Amino acid sequence: MEITLFINEEEKKFGTGFISARMFRRAISLQKKMNSGFKSEEDLDEIVDYVVDMFGGKFTREQLYDGLEAEKLIPTIIDCVNQVVGKINTVAGEDTDPNLVTEG
Repeated sequence: MEITLFINEEEKKFGTGFISARMFRRAISLQKKMNSGFKSEEDLDEIVDYVVDMFGGKFTREQLYDGLEAEKLIPTIIDCVNQVVGKINTVAGEDTDPNLVTEG
């Protein structure tokens, strides 16, 4: 997975490396929260922190908020969470996950 952020007036690309089982566990928990809707700024911060952790802390929460276009925030979050859960489902032999977060 890759993410491009605008930091210090230049585009910077970041990739994920090792994704731990703990990140999968967190992804499942965050899916539930996302499916019920963002109820507060703290909910959004928690999910953004997940993305930061997923990329190994190569950027901060503030850099993600400031360096990503507003309309890309939710799709990026959804993609990150679904990437982790989707990889596990592929390994487990499942084609789809009924809990996957979808836009709209």
